[in-house]
Amino acid sequence: MPMNMIIREKRKEIGLTQEQIAECLGVSTPAVNKWEKGTTYPDISLLPALARLLKTDLNTLLCFNEGLSEQEISHFCKGVMDTIGENGFESGFTMVIDKVQKYPSCGSLLHTTALLLDGALMMSGMIDENKERYSSQITALYKRAAKSDDDNIRDKATFMLASKYMGHEEYDKAQEMLDLLPERSAMDKSQLQANLWIKQGKLTEAAELLERKLLMMESNEIQSILISLEEIALKEGNNEDAARLAEISCEAAGLFGLWDYCSFVAPLQVASHQENVRDSISILKSILAATLKPWEMKKSALYRHIAIKSHQGNFGKKMLPALLAEIENDSRYAFLHSNTEFQQLIEQYRARC
Repeated sequence: MPMNMIIREKRKEIGLTQEQIAECLGVSTPAVNKWEKGTTYPDISLLPALARLLKTDLNTLLCFNEGLSEQEISHFCKGVMDTIGENGFESGFTMVIDKVQKYPSCGSLLHTTALLLDGALMMSGMIDENKERYSSQITALYKRAAKSDDDNIRDKATFMLASKYMGHEEYDKAQEMLDLLPERSAMDKSQLQANLWIKQGKLTEAAELLERKLLMMESNEIQSILISLEEIALKEGNNEDAARLAEISCEAAGLFGLWDYCSFVAPLQVASHQENVRDSISILKSILAATLKPWEMKKSALYRHIAIKSHQGNFGKKMLPALLAEIENDSRYAFLHSNTEFQQLIEQYRARC
């Protein structure tokens, strides 16, 4: 809340008029009126007396402890995504920078908007050279969030920094970030909370919590582990194990009811590593087709409660331009770039963006 609104609300709470405030502080009534309109601000020498008069403290008066609620952050982020969709990434990026300048110490805002911009930039289809300016500022947001007093926000931001440093091959910095993170607690609060809600008859709340945990933590973590193990096997030259891990990843995606797209990530890693043109193009066809196929979560027994609130919409179609740009520009697929069938496939889906 801006200072002008704090002055006005605190004045009304204690039942004083603008004239009375002016008289107590030895200023004019129009001056107090301007303070409350936000057109001018009190002289710094008046602030201690004004805070005492309004029965508040300087931190509150100067908004030092001010933050945003989760609902306000969620509403703002929706506006940013709408703006990016209508006017491009730069417009949404500017909105975020303006907001965090007004709330520079709100850790939740810093971390949430950094995640949002990270995802939007990845899906923008922008070339790497143009991404760099934005990426550095997004990393700066994570760094600020990593200094939050909130342990949860701090750990999440630190985790993202470790991931970013790894992506830039800054391995020492990545290790520094990882060393700051706590090991996973043996006590699973979410499971305990769900069990409590079940006993209380709050079945929908319990189901939503467990379904989100299964989707966002357990199943995705399993997929991530399998893909990493597959990468190790490929680097060791153990193609047989890598192929088997790719099969397991596919099976796991089906078992956990994940989006069809997830089934093809691991097999593509094997095929592209081996520079197998036929298999790579076949898998790419499946991946690109999957992006345009909605994820029907509501048909899954695993996610039927959270599917009601989910807005999958055209997520795959939105990510298609970025996926095509990656396939066309990533050196991992250089062995395909001169292939006629590959070029036709890219043109076919480029026309569907």
